[in-house]
Amino acid sequence: MARVNNNANFSPLNLMQFREYSISTQNSKHLNWKILRSFLTCNEGFTLKEIQTFQGAKSCCRIIYSDGYLIIKEVSTSNTLKVYNLNGHNRTPFLKSTICDNEEWKDRSFGIAPILNLSSQITQNHGFKTGLYYITATKLHVLNFYDGTVEAVTLPVNYRFSGIAIDDETHTLAVSSVKNLKGNLLMVFALYEYYPCLAFQQLLQIQKSIFGLSITGAEINQGLLLTLHQSNKVKVYSLATVCQQQGSSLPPVLYEIETINHVMLIGTTPYHIIKATRVNSFFIQNLEDGRALGIVEAKPDSFDPYLGFHPDASTRLIFTDNGTLRLFDIVTKDGMPTLVPGHLHSRTVGSEANASGERLTTTTTRSGRTIRKPTNSSSCSQTDDDEEAVQIIWDYEDDLNLLAILYAFQVNERNAYFKLTLDLVDSLSGKRLRRIELDQKIRTSPYDTPELFLRLDADQCLISISRNSRTSILVFRFISTSK
Repeated sequence: MARVNNNANFSPLNLMQFREYSISTQNSKHLNWKILRSFLTCNEGFTLKEIQTFQGAKSCCRIIYSDGYLIIKEVSTSNTLKVYNLNGHNRTPFLKSTICDNEEWKDRSFGIAPILNLSSQITQNHGFKTGLYYITATKLHVLNFYDGTVEAVTLPVNYRFSGIAIDDETHTLAVSSVKNLKGNLLMVFALYEYYPCLAFQQLLQIQKSIFGLSITGAEINQGLLLTLHQSNKVKVYSLATVCQQQGSSLPPVLYEIETINHVMLIGTTPYHIIKATRVNSFFIQNLEDGRALGIVEAKPDSFDPYLGFHPDASTRLIFTDNGTLRLFDIVTKDGMPTLVPGHLHSRTVGSEANASGERLTTTTTRSGRTIRKPTNSSSCSQTDDDEEAVQIIWDYEDDLNLLAILYAFQVNERNAYFKLTLDLVDSLSGKRLRRIELDQKIRTSPYDTPELFLRLDADQCLISISRNSRTSILVFRFISTSK
């Protein structure tokens, strides 16, 4: 058997790749992920170390990342993208390519989806790799992460497009226009097939004369067209049927749902729906037979609670509320589905963060985005200048079956700053496997609240912090502590 040189710079992936040569059978991907997971969740042996910090434009605060490639929007210009390979020689990040365009990139809307893999040198699952889809004023672009090439198609003329939605169910990419609330034509969707190649399908018009005068918006998701109406109503149509019957007649309504502020999510394993019956209250039911599964209530002073389906496509739910996260499971007993709550995760505040024992001011948003409560909110503690805010964001690592939960809590001293705590949680049982206190102090100005995003991929963790006039993306990696 080969011998391992003791090296403090070994990452779990380095050791995992080395260990492959010690296994007599063929390499097993499942076994490799199991080994890597054990490295990451062990409290000894590996520490989470910051590798590099990247600076980008504040407007592009979400993490654009796939398969070890990170895309940054240049701070000084609105039409330059930089692609970094985080796994260069000796796993050192380096600038892979720079992309410049004559048009400004509308960075608030983009999508990551498969592109056809024509290179035998880079093999991904199912023969494809991922690319970045984004729009400028007149074009839809797709950027190949791996070689830096960009392809573009011209968007339909006479419309101003603003958003992208990628529908994995139908391999459809929908580019939506801005809404015109005054005319008969509310908005349009330019529909493209994105796999195996980018190809225009049709222009879908959302007209008030067809869908009703009460319509205020529309979305495409999971092979469905959702139309939003006044009086908190949502109507659900088959996207394929709407496309076939466009302009001729009103397609059949599959479901009509009443939900506060149009809050609604549909899960497909099986078809369950989450809707809001009142503020901070979520109702879960079977969409096909209408059976109620239960109600999840947020605390009355919650600023932005969230309940959504687990990204592993199971029958489980993830609930965030006032700096806490809880998993719910939909379990069928005697033919009746029931909501079963799991572990409650929170950051127990102590020492410097809560020395005075004051009440926490918490901000929780949908997975990825966080906003601090406004100081004039009735749910904020305004007792003294030591008030602190706790933010929670999370990400799901599917290969490792781990939930990463990041807590950012404010420490108010003369120079206020945020501290970060990362939890690694078993996605199935909900049990916390490891807690990591990060050393970084995120400095902020008195009137500037950072916007945070999180991404966990194998042994790398990316944290995006948007503040002041730019975005900082901190890249961490698990490194061996052995000497």
